[in-house]
Amino acid sequence: MWKRIYNTLERTFPSFAVDEWWGVTDPFARMAGSVLVQNTTWTNAEKALDRLREAGLLEPAALAGETAERLAEVIRPAGFQRAKSAALLGLVGWVLEQGGVDRLRRSADGTDELRRQLLLLKGIGQETADTILAYALNRPAISGDAYSRRLWQRLTGEALSYEQVRQAILAELTEAEDLRRLHGLIVEHGKAFCLKRFPRCSACPFADDCRYFHDSI
Repeated sequence: MWKRIYNTLERTFPSFAVDEWWGVTDPFARMAGSVLVQNTTWTNAEKALDRLREAGLLEPAALAGETAERLAEVIRPAGFQRAKSAALLGLVGWVLEQGGVDRLRRSADGTDELRRQLLLLKGIGQETADTILAYALNRPAISGDAYSRRLWQRLTGEALSYEQVRQAILAELTEAEDLRRLHGLIVEHGKAFCLKRFPRCSACPFADDCRYFHDSI
């Protein structure tokens, strides 16, 4: 079913482009953004990213040499700055330990192993780890985030956990680019149609098959 969802969303958003959607192409900046966006909007995370860039801290070696206190001040627009400062320093320490971003992208370690290592880092949860794997390290990964779970539950009436959604998608789609696009398209659909409150069901491309919509008529 996820392949069908993907194909429908591709037709619904024909001009969707991952790089434009992120607004950031540098892999390490995407790593940092994946941490900064926790519990806030991308607008706030982007402000913090801009401040990191202005401070010359979007290079791993430079960021690793910064103090937690100063880093927290730089990323203040993203909120939860002390926790995110610690998470960023832990993440960049891991990146450098692995030989840098480029080496990580070429690593012989499997995606599951890299995910396991990321989840050992303080402040890196499942969604952050999966986002880093997919968008920064070019791995076949996807998050079972709130947008994905909401879409599935409304379409089918079945509530699934983060891990259940993630595994269901990975069982149908295996290419890294497809998984990146699917995730971005699901988010776009969630913002355009499948809103948490007051969803725009009648205009939704899944209206004919959506249990939530038909139950509400």
